[in-house]
Amino acid sequence: MTVKERKDRIRAKPSVDKGKVDRRLAAMEALVRLIKGIAGELDDLEIETMVKAINMVLDTSDVSEEESTLALKLTGRQYSNQEAVVLEITSLMRSFDKRKELLKDSLTATKVAELLRTTRQTPHDRINNKSLLAVKDNGVWKFPSWQFNSSGADGVIDGLPEVLKALGGSEFTKLNWLTSPNPYLNSLTPVEALKQGQKAKVLTEAIALGAW
Repeated sequence: MTVKERKDRIRAKPSVDKGKVDRRLAAMEALVRLIKGIAGELDDLEIETMVKAINMVLDTSDVSEEESTLALKLTGRQYSNQEAVVLEITSLMRSFDKRKELLKDSLTATKVAELLRTTRQTPHDRINNKSLLAVKDNGVWKFPSWQFNSSGADGVIDGLPEVLKALGGSEFTKLNWLTSPNPYLNSLTPVEALKQGQKAKVLTEAIALGAW
């Protein structure tokens, strides 16, 4: 190779984007710290979900043009795949944290049967006929305690079964909706509104939501 050819080859070699390299390293370090920090706190379902999410991001060789454009508009910069993994994990952890928060005062099917003085099968039957709300968590049905009312019909707050039947989506989606402030209900959660006797208003909103 002549001296001229060597010079031409050096000139042709693409320059290294130091900013991009630094962002990649920072994202990878953040990912390692995040995984080390939470690994011992995750249950089997959370670990499985996180692995699937990471693989989904890594299966894409490049962030799509649409995603890059959106990220640029929202944040003023574009994200690498490594950074996308960190963001995906962070989002998942927030979702799992909220799930744990919503289910922290829940009862097992056995406890519900004792509470309502029924057979152990009854809580499961009531999940199927949508007269009780339960979310399966790590293989166990969890029944949020706020739905029970000793003076209510069948031991639950008035109107809940009708609302559950009207709502669409997963059981967790229903739980999230029922416990989130709703502008239509003057910023009350649907559960709070039901407890205040606003059954018709909550049911109207549930039917509208279920129709989407």
